Parts: sequence; structure tokens; C-alpha cells
Amino acid sequence: MKRFALAAVATVAAALLFTGCSSSSGAPAPASPQQERSAPGTPQDGAVSADAQVVTTGWVSITVDDPAEASGSAVSVVEQHGGRIDNRSEQAETGSESASAALTIRVPQDEVTETLDDLKKLGTVESVSISSTDVTAQTTDLDARITAMQASVDRLLDLMAAATDTDDLITLESALSTRQAELDSLTSQRDLLGDQISYSTIDLQLHTAGAIATGAPRDFWGGLLVGWRSFVGALNGSLVAFGVALPWLAVLTILASVTIVIIRTVSRRRASPPPAS
Repeated sequence: MKRFALAAVATVAAALLFTGCSSSSGAPAPASPQQERSAPGTPQDGAVSADAQVVTTGWVSITVDDPAEASGSAVSVVEQHGGRIDNRSEQAETGSESASAALTIRVPQDEVTETLDDLKKLGTVESVSISSTDVTAQTTDLDARITAMQASVDRLLDLMAAATDTDDLITLESALSTRQAELDSLTSQRDLLGDQISYSTIDLQLHTAGAIATGAPRDFWGGLLVGWRSFVGALNGSLVAFGVALPWLAVLTILASVTIVIIRTVSRRRASPPPAS
């Protein structure tokens, strides 16, 4: 009887594992991306249905007089619209690089348009790109898998509460550990997707106008130094090419010398008179 009970518990646990694996093995349904476009940089009206789950991302490049100051102003704009800054970096002007700032902005989805309008006031807008991706299918799939996994965990907990044998408990605990880990993973995926839906991501680039390219000379002496380095580089390249060709030139010289000697020898033999009989 004990063996029969153990076999029954093991069968139930295996069935639960198989059911959970089947529900979790399906890949999320592919998202259908909406068209990406430039300025004015606001999501297209009517692009998705009102109840659709949408992930919005964007890119904005703005020319400003002082990137560091503009970066601080951008933070204030984002906070006014209930958003946050996930990443912020500033580069001061150096001898080879112009000043710039880069921010990763997260704002509520319904505040994207207003936030962009305020950010554009920081300077001259160079480029804007906003795209929206419908992830309704992914969201629905994750919700269904989480529900099925939670039901599996609850059934295992009920079996553990009714089990009286140590071996049964060990088998059920192992199955429960696997189910709970999968449930936690699905829940994390759903939370991450929910955050991406609730808060749109915008990459903001702030830079000065007329920036000098990296390494470009700023004055006469800088130009002279660049010219000298170019001359030395060309000379080194010529020397390297000559070194590569030198062995071939030596071999060709030897072959040419041997050929000339043979030709002269043959010519002399032909030119010399035959011996008198």
C-alpha cells in the first residue's frame, strides 16, 4: 500500500511538472513594431488600439550652448512630468573633444509628447526618432503562463500538506522548488515588461554646435605637426615597401646577371671563326 501511495504521488508530481513545462516552453508571441519616424517625434494617433500594451522608445539630439547646464534643465523637465533618469553622463570640453551630455530618460507613457515638447526648448533640435511596439500578445501570454504556474504551485502545496511519507515529501518539495523558480522567472519578466510599458525610454544627446572633429589641428603649429607626422608616416611606409621588395630585387638582379653572362657567352661562340682545317 505504501508503494502504491508513493507511486501515485510521484505520478501526480510528474504530471504537474509536464504541464508546467508545456506551458512555459512556448516562446512569447512576436511583437509587431510600429513604424519609426522623425520629428515632430510624437506617437502616431490611432497607430494602436486604446487598450493595447505599447512600449515606446525614442532618440533626441539637441544642439545647446552649454551641455552641462542643459543636462540639469533636462533633469528638471523629466521630474516635472513624473519621470526619472536611469543614466546620465557629461563630457567637458577638451583639446580634442567638444562638450556633450547624454541622458537615458524614463517618463510615463502618457507624458511623452509633453516631455519632448519641453526638451526641445533646450536648444536646436537636430533629430528626433520615436517608435512604438505593441506587446499586447507578449503580455497576455505571460499573464496566462503565470496563472497556470501559480495553480501548479498551489496544487503541489496541497499535496505536501496531505503527504505523510518522507519520500513523498522529498519528491513534492523538489517539484515545488522547480515550479516556484519558474514562477519567479515569469513574474520578473512580466514586471520588467510592465515597467517598459508604463515608462517610455528616451535617449537624449546634448552637444555644442560647430564641434571640431577629434584630432583636427587648431592653429598653424598644430597643422605643421600634423603635416610632419603625415610626412614621417609616408616615409616609413616607403621604407617598409622597399624592405619588402629588396629580396625580390636581389634575386632578379642575380637572374639578370646570369642571363647576361649566358647571352654573351653564346654570342662570343657564334662570332668566333671556325678553326682552320
